[in-house]
Amino acid sequence: MRKLIKITAIAAAIFALLLLWVAYVFVPAQAKKLHLRQAEFREKAQGIHDLIDKQYHHYYREAAGVRWHYVETGNPKGEVILLLHGLPEGYYSWHQVIPLLDTNYRIIAIDMKGYGRSTSGDDNYDWHHVGDQTLALMDTLGISKFHVVGHDWGTIISSMMVGDHPERILSYVRMEADIFKPDGGFKMYLLKPQFLLFKSEWLGNLLLSHTQWFIDKAYNHERMLTKLTADERTYFIYEFSRPGVAAAVCKYFLDKNRDVDALTTKIAFNNFPFPVLQLEADSDPAQPKEIFAKVPELCKNVKLKWVDHASHFSNLDQPQQVADAINEEVRSVKK
Repeated sequence: MRKLIKITAIAAAIFALLLLWVAYVFVPAQAKKLHLRQAEFREKAQGIHDLIDKQYHHYYREAAGVRWHYVETGNPKGEVILLLHGLPEGYYSWHQVIPLLDTNYRIIAIDMKGYGRSTSGDDNYDWHHVGDQTLALMDTLGISKFHVVGHDWGTIISSMMVGDHPERILSYVRMEADIFKPDGGFKMYLLKPQFLLFKSEWLGNLLLSHTQWFIDKAYNHERMLTKLTADERTYFIYEFSRPGVAAAVCKYFLDKNRDVDALTTKIAFNNFPFPVLQLEADSDPAQPKEIFAKVPELCKNVKLKWVDHASHFSNLDQPQQVADAINEEVRSVKK
């Protein structure tokens, strides 16, 4: 018995030493190599990145502890359409949609907090808090009311703004996000494994830091029916590999920051004085059609519209359909 206890103690000590080696030697060494690879990629991609960057008017604004980066176009005196992107994207995820939007409107596409060039001085990624910080950006721009369009994680944060401050909203288009509370069991994690994997901030940061792998995984043939061009891929990788982005973005997934009721129930069964459009791709494996089947019956103030021949990144698969739906929605609002 004593011999068994001794062997167990030795094994435990060896395991503890192995964990210490992983934590203090292996992981930092791999992180350093990864950082160097990203720096090399960004150096080689600089020319392509800058050519794309020059196509837009870039702006920066300090608001609520965030240095926001955004681009805008359209009529500077028109009603505002605010575009919020998903993961692993940035303002550029709307680059095919923006030229198709009604130029009578002032169109603003931001890098969400922690993404791209929108850097933050705090680590608070509570969904409501980020929504309030985004609303503070609108305040600094002198925008009291606006139309908002969210895709994926942009829908999560825009849902917080819509639910918490409906008096600021003219219309709401929500794309590729559940409207009914999802099953929190194993089935959901099969469809959306990131919500399980990224419960660990360490693991989330590690996976998101492998930017080229993660971009290719996100825009695979199931989640995007078309294919990124080489320049699009380069630009997305460049922006998502900016220092600090992976560490910031994984915080959105932490359980302490989530409010699923505000994302789903509050929006689904609302009495907002403005229209809500659920704009869904018809071929998104993570959000099959059947989960929206009862929207027309149960959600009296929500319209459901399908984007044909599109998967999760419908803004890239079918930009014309997405732009047409947004234009129709914002124009429907009574002046």
